[in-house]
Amino acid sequence: MTSLILSPSEQDFITRGVEKGFRADGRGSLDRREVTLRTNMISQANGSARCRIGHLGLGTDVLVGIKAEVNTWTPGEPESLGSIVCNVECSPSAAQEFEGRGAEDLNVELTQTLDRMFNGPQSGIDMAKLCIIPKQAYWVLHVDALMLDVKGGIVDALVWATRAALLSTKLPRVVVESIADEDGNLQSEFDVVDDAEDQ
Repeated sequence: MTSLILSPSEQDFITRGVEKGFRADGRGSLDRREVTLRTNMISQANGSARCRIGHLGLGTDVLVGIKAEVNTWTPGEPESLGSIVCNVECSPSAAQEFEGRGAEDLNVELTQTLDRMFNGPQSGIDMAKLCIIPKQAYWVLHVDALMLDVKGGIVDALVWATRAALLSTKLPRVVVESIADEDGNLQSEFDVVDDAEDQ
């Protein structure tokens, strides 16, 4: 992203605001903006949330959707853990500098930041609960975030919306059965019940 060049009068305005303890929007230097967090915003997703910091059109606005899919285990992957795959996109209408290809670097940086936060023990998410059958199948949660408006506090809004979307995620019910093969060995099989009433 390109650097913002400020005129001497803009620099003076910012400096005096810091010295006197106020901001251009009327808040004090330690005042926070209002945070609005709503879940279940996308009916086709397994989980979703929208976080707005500040007022509509004057703050940062993020929409996150979670889609779950069953993935087949392959050798080399953890034997009994699920996974989370993150993707962040900045809407070209979120800020003027995002038009064209202006947001590509920020998209990659925010995706990597979110991925590091939610994949690993520091996330507080029990990835073992995403395992259906060890060494056979597990859930992958696809986290897709869209920055609708950007006016500061990007990472805060992104993390809050992602955490809320994950907490609101509902996975379809899975039925696991052990079936004996022709040699008498037990094999585990599963069936995903998509019916909403059965969740």
